[in-house]
Amino acid sequence: MPGQSEPNRDQAALWNEKTGGVWVEMQDVLDRLFAPVAAQVVEAGFPGRGGRVLDIGCGAGATTLAMAERLGPDGTCLGLDISQPLIDAAAAQASTPTARFLAADAQVHAFAPAEFDAA
Repeated sequence: MPGQSEPNRDQAALWNEKTGGVWVEMQDVLDRLFAPVAAQVVEAGFPGRGGRVLDIGCGAGATTLAMAERLGPDGTCLGLDISQPLIDAAAAQASTPTARFLAADAQVHAFAPAEFDAA
């Protein structure tokens, strides 16, 4: 069946074209706007120091980077987004090996069983 392996094809097209680029351009404003919510997300999803977290829909990476810092040097946080422009922007600001980024569709990506402690 066409599109079955790409259930979010339209969203991917939207976020990989103009919308993703506009979000990247507005990143500083959006990060400040969403900072209170991002702090709550990191608090609610924190599995403890050294944990492994999947940040689904990470955008330009603010929550991924905040979670990676909170997890400490033995933890990891993988930021996943359907938008390559946003993943590129996130990776450009990552200064720690505990934060990684991947452009993929979380709905169909093949994750290893029990790869994460929290999402």
